[in-house]
Amino acid sequence: MMKKILLAGMLLFSTLTITACRQGNQSSNTSDSSTTQISGGKMDTSQINAPQVGLSDDDWNNSLGTVSDGQDTNSENPATRILTDDADSIVIYFSRSGSTELLASKVQAVSNADVLELTVSEPYSSDYGETVERANEEREVDNDPVLNVDVSDLSQYQTVYLGYPIWGMTLAEPMASFLEEYGDELAGKTLAPFSTNGGYGLGSSVDRIASILSDQGVDANITDAYEIEGNKVDQADASLLDWFEQLP
Repeated sequence: MMKKILLAGMLLFSTLTITACRQGNQSSNTSDSSTTQISGGKMDTSQINAPQVGLSDDDWNNSLGTVSDGQDTNSENPATRILTDDADSIVIYFSRSGSTELLASKVQAVSNADVLELTVSEPYSSDYGETVERANEEREVDNDPVLNVDVSDLSQYQTVYLGYPIWGMTLAEPMASFLEEYGDELAGKTLAPFSTNGGYGLGSSVDRIASILSDQGVDANITDAYEIEGNKVDQADASLLDWFEQLP
């Protein structure tokens, strides 16, 4: 019980911080920052720009109301990279508009995991429709985007939390790129997927993770996935705790 109270407190602090940041951003047409920085080994939620979080379903319109700075949440700051020598778990995530990044910060809050944010050499458009069109084309022709990140040795980690948005009812292409390139380093590990979506759930994303790894002959333990709509990440705390506590 005490563990759950402490974890809930950390998540509440994360939610209050991002809410304050989001409300402050709404008063300006530009944001001061768009990705998180290292702060005492924790993701700094005050630096996460996710103005769609908290929008009504009508305003958000199944993610059509989601904005992006056109730099995959990295127009002002470098990608998040929190690596230690003793952590046995790591959060690896891709976020275009901030929702998945905020969810990743909540996962780190309860897991005390290291963090590695994925970025791509050619960021996706700030226009949601153009991003969807590009992602669909990449998937159809099996042309995953090139990652622009140095992935360190993953051998120390027993659990890898994989965070991504759902695009076209399946796995976002940058995460597919990561699995294609580094899948062999995930052998024997526990993979815990978590994702944000436009209101239609996980789609085939977990099956696609399993398929990519299977094609490489990689055997990993994939847990049940956590999912939430992108405008409701600030409401994730209770259900995220339930998910986390049921992980192996």
